[in-house]
Amino acid sequence: MRMQSLSDLFTRFAERYFKDTSPLYERLSLHIAGDPELLELASHAREGQLQPNMLFGAVHYMLLRGAVHPLRYFYPSLHGNPGDPALAAAPFKDFCLAFRDEIIRLMAGKRVQTNEVNRCAFLYPAFCSIYRQTGKPLALIEVGTSAGLQLLWDQYGYSYGTGDVYGSAAAELHLESEPRGGKKPFLLLNSPPVSSRIGIDLHVNDLNQEEDLLWLKALIWPEHKKRRMNLEKAAACLKTRPVQLIEGDAIELISGVAATVPAKAALCIFHTHVANQFSAEAKQEWNERLQALGKQRDFYHLYNNMDDMNLHLDAYRDGRLHPLTIAETESHGRWFTWLI
Repeated sequence: MRMQSLSDLFTRFAERYFKDTSPLYERLSLHIAGDPELLELASHAREGQLQPNMLFGAVHYMLLRGAVHPLRYFYPSLHGNPGDPALAAAPFKDFCLAFRDEIIRLMAGKRVQTNEVNRCAFLYPAFCSIYRQTGKPLALIEVGTSAGLQLLWDQYGYSYGTGDVYGSAAAELHLESEPRGGKKPFLLLNSPPVSSRIGIDLHVNDLNQEEDLLWLKALIWPEHKKRRMNLEKAAACLKTRPVQLIEGDAIELISGVAATVPAKAALCIFHTHVANQFSAEAKQEWNERLQALGKQRDFYHLYNNMDDMNLHLDAYRDGRLHPLTIAETESHGRWFTWLI
C-alpha cells in the first residue's frame, strides 16, 4: 500500500472508528497518519490485514506481556489513572522505534482475529428467524472463527433494553445491544436448539495457550473494559463447552464440512467482519462454492463485510438463492438497526 493511502487509512480509522470510543487510538492514529516512519512500520502487516488494527494490536500485546516503557501509563487497560491521550504520541513513537523488530515480527505472523462476542447480540435474532422458518435444530459452521466464541451464542444471555432477558437467562455472560429504528426483530425467549458447532480458520486460536488469549485481549481497544470482561467470560464458557475447530482455508473446506451436516438440521454458515480480509478473487470463489452447495442442499448464509457493512441472511432453497439484507450493525455489536 502506498504511504498516502496508508495515511488516509489511519485518518479514516481515527474519524470513523476510534472517535468517541477510543481517545487514545484516535489521537495516535492522527499522529501516525502524518509520520512517515510509523507509516513504514505499519506497512509490514501481512497482506489482507488492516494496518491500524495490526500495529495497535502488536504494541498492546507487547505492553500486556510486560514490556517496560513509559507508554504503558497511557493505556487504561494497564493503568488505573492513565495519562492524557494528547501526550501519548511521542512515547508511542519511541516505543515503536525501540521495539521495531519485535513489532514487525508480530505483524508479519499474526492476524486480526477479534473474537468480539457482543456481535452475537445482532446474530441472535437472525438465528431465531432461521429457527422460526425451519423448525429444525441449527447446525453451525462459522468461517473465520478465531477461537470459536461466537459458536456458543446460544449459551449467552441477551438484553435489548426492554427488561427481558433472552437466550440463556442463567448464563455467566450477559450481552447487551440497542435496537434502533422502528422495526423490532423477532426474538425467542429461549435460545433455538443447536445440533452441532464447527469453526474454520486459517489460524485457530487456542485459548488454553496464553499467547493466543493475550493476542485476543491485545486486539481489544485499551478503554474497552467491558469487552475484555466479556472475552474472559466467553473463554471460560468455551472451556466447559468445547467446539470443533478446523484449521485451514474455508473456501476449500466448506463443501466437505457442510457434507457432514445431516439434512434433519438447518445448516447455517456464518461469519462476521471476516470477508473484508478476502481478496476480490477469494470473494468470487467463495460465492461460487456457496452457489454450488446451494444446488445440493438448502442452507442459510449469515454474514456482513462482504460488499458492505450490513448484515445479510441469504437463504438457498430448492437450488435458488434468496438474498435478504436484515440489519445495519455497529462493529462491536453495541447497536443495530433491524430492517425487515
